[in-house]
Amino acid sequence: MKFICDDCGKEVSLQEGTLSWSDEGNSLRGFRITHKIDQNHSCDPQHVGYIHLWIVTGLTGFTKFTEILADYWAKGYTLNDLAGLKKALNQIGLYIWEQSKKETSN
Repeated sequence: MKFICDDCGKEVSLQEGTLSWSDEGNSLRGFRITHKIDQNHSCDPQHVGYIHLWIVTGLTGFTKFTEILADYWAKGYTLNDLAGLKKALNQIGLYIWEQSKKETSN
């Protein structure tokens, strides 16, 4: 499973990638998997959330990310980028699934 950077279109490794998003006015948007250096959201950096790809692709990290999203929604935030979130979650979910298949075949 290869992760593809949403900015440059090139492969991004677990160690150099992040899942990032923008938090603007109680609205979440701009979910992207990028190289760390490509976190270039068009907003104040204090409104950018991110989690390292190597963290979010582990079961504990993935669970923590879903808890973060739940906390946002409990505070009344809205999701204005369903397509971006689904695209990122699909890549991460596929990676986790492939890793689990490797572990069970050993």
